[in-house]
Amino acid sequence: MKERDYYFDNAKFFLIVFVVFGHFLRPYISENTWIHSLYVWIFLFHMPAFVLISGYFAKNFHKKGYLKKVTQKILIPYVIFQLLYSVYYSFLYEDDNLSFDFLTPHWGLWFLLSLFCWNVMLYIFAKIPKTYAISLTILMGTLIGLTDIEKFLSLSRTFTFFPFFLFGFLLKKKHFERLFQPRIRFLSVILLVSVFVLIHFAFPNLQEEWLYGSKSYETLGVNEEMGILFRLLLYGVSFFMTLCFMSLIPNRQLTISSLGTRTFYVYILHGFILKYLHATNFPDVIAKMNGYPLLLIISIVVTLLLTSKPIIQFTKPIIEFRVPLRKHALHR
Repeated sequence: MKERDYYFDNAKFFLIVFVVFGHFLRPYISENTWIHSLYVWIFLFHMPAFVLISGYFAKNFHKKGYLKKVTQKILIPYVIFQLLYSVYYSFLYEDDNLSFDFLTPHWGLWFLLSLFCWNVMLYIFAKIPKTYAISLTILMGTLIGLTDIEKFLSLSRTFTFFPFFLFGFLLKKKHFERLFQPRIRFLSVILLVSVFVLIHFAFPNLQEEWLYGSKSYETLGVNEEMGILFRLLLYGVSFFMTLCFMSLIPNRQLTISSLGTRTFYVYILHGFILKYLHATNFPDVIAKMNGYPLLLIISIVVTLLLTSKPIIQFTKPIIEFRVPLRKHALHR
């Protein structure tokens, strides 16, 4: 039996905390420049890193039955939770016009649609020489910003983030192990801090929508040439920050390692808690008391709650559709 690689479990746990924390910060980014800078800093690497890890664990795509398993593990939960979130939003926001739209994913569910598409796209891109394949995905990711397709079927995000998925697919563990050198880890800390300082003092007005991958250049208010150049710049910064983050992950079993196998639950479920709190006066209370550090504590608590055994046992029949999930980047 192959020994479990705790490195990626650890990475997924820390990343999902960043995901939840980033979502909790969203209501305050227009009010506080430090929060805005932190939000932008997090979004520059947390989803690119998750996408990269997803690609790393898609190496078995060529095996018989893989596509069927991916459909069961990803598309079925997407349909179920698209329905559940539609009903939940209707009650939460007292909207009598309940409607079901499977072509425009609710909030974080875009990742499921894109993840399915990335796995399917491997059947084509895995046959292309590596350098050409990566170059083509970057070209596609920049050109998609010229269209107005945006959130429809998550196609804009699918093409924007696909370079990270393919890059992860092409990596081997030995490539990550090169990042574990003490000198590289020390340099990674310096560089990550430097990027935050640069964001805050040099680019305080950077539109966070650039990091979502769901907006056209026209929507973002720039011409085509500037849009392409700026997305290429963001690709470079995000790849760079992702590698720096991955270099800091412990390559051994930790207390939280087992929780890293359950991050798919956190990703899908934390929206119910988050949206409820944001619909109350919770954001106002936090803002008035400058309780932003509390948001990190709350994010960790939410993560621990949603990875707890009672929650897993209760939601497993819905999320996993009674199909065992093993080799998946979010819930491997």
